[in-house]
Amino acid sequence: MEVRKLQLIGGSSYMVSLPKNWVKENQLRQGDDIYLQVEDSVITLYPKSFREFSRITSVQIDKLLRLDEKFVRRFIYALYLQGIDEIVISDDRINARMVSRIGEIVKDLIGMEIIDATEGKVVLKCLTSTDFDVYGVVRRMSQIIQSMIATIMEGIEKGDREALKDIENLEKDSDRLYLFAVRQEHRLVREFSSPSKWNELRLILGIRTVAKLIEEIADSLYNFSTYAVEMTPEELRKVRVYFERLGKIFDSLAKAYFNSDVELSEETIEELEELLLSNMDGGVYYRLAVETILSACRHMKSIGEIAFNKSVRESLREMKKSERMQSAKSIQ
Repeated sequence: MEVRKLQLIGGSSYMVSLPKNWVKENQLRQGDDIYLQVEDSVITLYPKSFREFSRITSVQIDKLLRLDEKFVRRFIYALYLQGIDEIVISDDRINARMVSRIGEIVKDLIGMEIIDATEGKVVLKCLTSTDFDVYGVVRRMSQIIQSMIATIMEGIEKGDREALKDIENLEKDSDRLYLFAVRQEHRLVREFSSPSKWNELRLILGIRTVAKLIEEIADSLYNFSTYAVEMTPEELRKVRVYFERLGKIFDSLAKAYFNSDVELSEETIEELEELLLSNMDGGVYYRLAVETILSACRHMKSIGEIAFNKSVRESLREMKKSERMQSAKSIQ
């Protein structure tokens, strides 16, 4: 780390000289624009070329290693998750059938579409805004969980087993949103890699974890729905008690996380710990169904702990901010 002295210029302006090697490496000249990013007590400098390079999100693939659907799906998913906006695949082996398969693959990726396809070439492009709020994605995922719980409750109350089968579509929506959340997280991590953005970076990584836990909860609820269609009416009535509590707890959990409420976080953790001690006696499908509920509880408890830590961290940050303001006033 280099140390530079602050100099006073003209009686009212301050100046810090830039390292000569840094200026040369970035091919800067007198009069060139330098971007300043100010966050709390840290300033980060960016040459214009760096800001433009960081926005390059296109990749050219000259030949796929394999053409089987499993590999192609995993490969396209990986590029999507890295935040790539345009994928150009050139391969003589690409034909109409292959393009059709790729089209099916990208249906699971929010915003990604085939915009051009010819023999030997296919171009994929993400048409969704890159500024989409990752926090909003996780909020929507939590709403899907609430919808899944409500749909299951309605199916049990009305004895409508077809309603339980509709859970699969909601689970798929959750999967798509999770992939989108990871994509946005990767883009933001690149942007917030400087020390001035460490608070935001910590929040983003926490959101990624919460998104994964919500996706796991959706999987558990889907698994429950597959077992529920095989359960007796009596077993469904018994399991409804669990779901009624689960729905209320998750509502509180979502409020605790999004509002950074430390007290509500602690209350939901305690309720989930109590629910995890529930009795599982019953038939095979009943026990399997209850185990999926307990699995969802464990994931919810993890979210509760993240919400608790997030609330405490934000409280500390507000305290430090208040201290700095008080210190600045005393100097004046």
